[in-house]
Amino acid sequence: MFQIFFGLTPFIFITVLGFVFGRIKIFDLSHAKVLNLFLFYIAVPALIIKFVAQSEITQIDLKQLISYFLMQGSLGLITFIIMSKFFNRLIQESIIWSLMVALSNHVTLLLPITKIYFGDEVITQVTSIILMDGVILLSVITFFLELTTRKNIQALVFVRNLFLNPMILSILIGVILFLLNINISGTPLEYTLSVLAACVSPVGLFAIGITLSFYTSKVINKITVSISILKLIISPIVLLLIGLIIFDAGLPEKIPGAFFVSVAPCGHTAIVLCSAYNVSPENIVKALFISTFASIVTIFFAIQYLTV
Repeated sequence: MFQIFFGLTPFIFITVLGFVFGRIKIFDLSHAKVLNLFLFYIAVPALIIKFVAQSEITQIDLKQLISYFLMQGSLGLITFIIMSKFFNRLIQESIIWSLMVALSNHVTLLLPITKIYFGDEVITQVTSIILMDGVILLSVITFFLELTTRKNIQALVFVRNLFLNPMILSILIGVILFLLNINISGTPLEYTLSVLAACVSPVGLFAIGITLSFYTSKVINKITVSISILKLIISPIVLLLIGLIIFDAGLPEKIPGAFFVSVAPCGHTAIVLCSAYNVSPENIVKALFISTFASIVTIFFAIQYLTV
């Protein structure tokens, strides 16, 4: 467990740094929003383009991919219903809460840990899930956010705005580069994308720390605890049930990549979308904080079980 905690040290330190600078009023919520908008329009799209364009997935395990996708879809829908009907959240916020449960922090947190503890087969499956999330999940979430935000506009204008959305646009560019087999390795484009992509984790964590410094009351509440339980406990249980029912693969060792991703904390993309779509980040940043620290336990036990 110490090794996992040690691996989380940069994440904790940068978040605490943002929290301290927020508390001493050097940065405020407006600065955090600017940082998140930088991530939304520039850094995250760069990461998506680079990851999708340079994906080298040669052996996809469909039972893991399908099981994980069905788990995401079902829990995302359940989360949306819970947040909108039981907690009376607005539609846009409920959509982002769905993303919180459906999307793991796999690129910046889980993938490096996977490379330490597992072999090529599990790494490939984790990478395929990351690719699926980048191409399908973010596209679906962005579509519904655009659909519910930009009401009373012509269909043609909506489609234009959708395809000009930086998330959708970056996915399309990455897929085109991948399908055309365009090699960007060693080019100025790859170097530029790498520099921008490297900003995602530190800038995002710093912005989370700033935001959290302004919302210190009732970090542990019904919403944040519910989301953390859904993400870290219910997700892997539902995944195994789906794997059992459809593929007779109801044990973690039968779908190790999907299972390992399912016990990871909420992804940071949700807080970026809050700034882009004017959704209050108060409880979302608290849930990110709780799920990240609680995931030390879930990731530890997953590694212990899968590496025995």
